[in-house]
Amino acid sequence: MVFEALRAEGLDPAAHLALEEALLSLPSGAQPLLLLYINTASVIVGRNQNPWTEVSPGNGLPVYRRVSGGGAVFHDEGNLNWALFVPRASHDPRLELDAMCAALRRLGVDTRQGVRGGLYLDAGAQSGAVGAKVSGTARRFGAQRVLHHGTILVSADMRRLRESLGGLAAASSRAVASVPARAANLSEQCAGLSVRDVEGALLDELAGGSPARCAEEYLREAGLETEAELLRRRHERWDWVWGETPPFSVSVAAGDDDLFIDVRDGLVTALRGPGASALEGLRGSRFDYDLPARVAVLAHTGRP
Repeated sequence: MVFEALRAEGLDPAAHLALEEALLSLPSGAQPLLLLYINTASVIVGRNQNPWTEVSPGNGLPVYRRVSGGGAVFHDEGNLNWALFVPRASHDPRLELDAMCAALRRLGVDTRQGVRGGLYLDAGAQSGAVGAKVSGTARRFGAQRVLHHGTILVSADMRRLRESLGGLAAASSRAVASVPARAANLSEQCAGLSVRDVEGALLDELAGGSPARCAEEYLREAGLETEAELLRRRHERWDWVWGETPPFSVSVAAGDDDLFIDVRDGLVTALRGPGASALEGLRGSRFDYDLPARVAVLAHTGRP
């Protein structure tokens, strides 16, 4: 399968997430697309995840929620993001990831497919990072096409990646939790490798060497510019990023027992346990990272 290649402008995660959604709405008869883009430093959680339990508090990074499943991922300018848009009838995730592996072999990097669609450095490689994860992937099924997208760690800030992931502990949750994996940059195996090098290899392998068109120009020609702008605004709203979190509860030590905070749609819906009756004023308020600690203090002092 030969893809028409697109490259998105800028570094705005909200704009790029919106771009992916808009392109997914194209009919199945449209040519398969390869979209490439880079985001500024940020954390992107999966559609069914809880950002409070996935993203470390106080890391200073903006958080976004994508429409596909999978786990939380760190983005920065050393990370290349790719997205494939294919008709549902011809979608084959293994073949599509095989093409990704073939592209990386052009650069002298051997990778293999792993569990949950990730790409890992192959066991035959000579790097100390053998077996480490270099790409996470996820999918979203549209009415006629499938979005199959992922990340490729090329020269990302690994310290910041580690510090950005992992948040509060939930007592119970309906959210999908990320599965931890040892991550590595491709540049650890192939010194000096750049994001543009990887982009060129993907264009050679999946687009037959054709250059990438401007994705925003393609969007305008398809009549999807207004839709993409509306989607971008949604991706910046609290009620999408945080309010779409599946129901969960956190526990707070309150004397000999625990007090539980129940959260739905990002809002406190109930408090259960010792001292809960004095905290009814919190019902309906937005949950945040600091709320469990504040509740612990209030429960201890007995003040509303």
